[in-house]
Amino acid sequence: MKLGNRQRGLSIILMIIIFGLFGYALFVGIKLAPEYMQFYTLKESVNDLAKEMESRVISKAQFESLMKRRLDVNYVSIKDLKLSNNGCPCAKENIFVYKKQKKSTDVGISYQKRVPLIANVDAVLVFEHIVTVPSAK
Repeated sequence: MKLGNRQRGLSIILMIIIFGLFGYALFVGIKLAPEYMQFYTLKESVNDLAKEMESRVISKAQFESLMKRRLDVNYVSIKDLKLSNNGCPCAKENIFVYKKQKKSTDVGISYQKRVPLIANVDAVLVFEHIVTVPSAK
């Protein structure tokens, strides 16, 4: 005897689960995308400033001033980068990295960003980009 009534394909419950997972992944992507775009803007600013530093010597204060100016041009708020959840200041006050060595200088940015997702679930993003610049002669 043949059974002609066999189920083929996905059940409705499995389809709801798959669409739910896809929707959640899309939601998280939409929430995190602006933070990554901001980081890539900062990364470009650091790279441009590092190229400029190859031809002239820049002190730590000058580096921070030039970076702040570049961030203002790109509409990036340093206050937003220094704040963690609920406006409490992070333990790290300065997001700029400037380490002078004998034959080179390390410059860059390093910060964490907390993005609220759902209720009390947050995504903590850690960003760091450091460029080694040979000393200008």
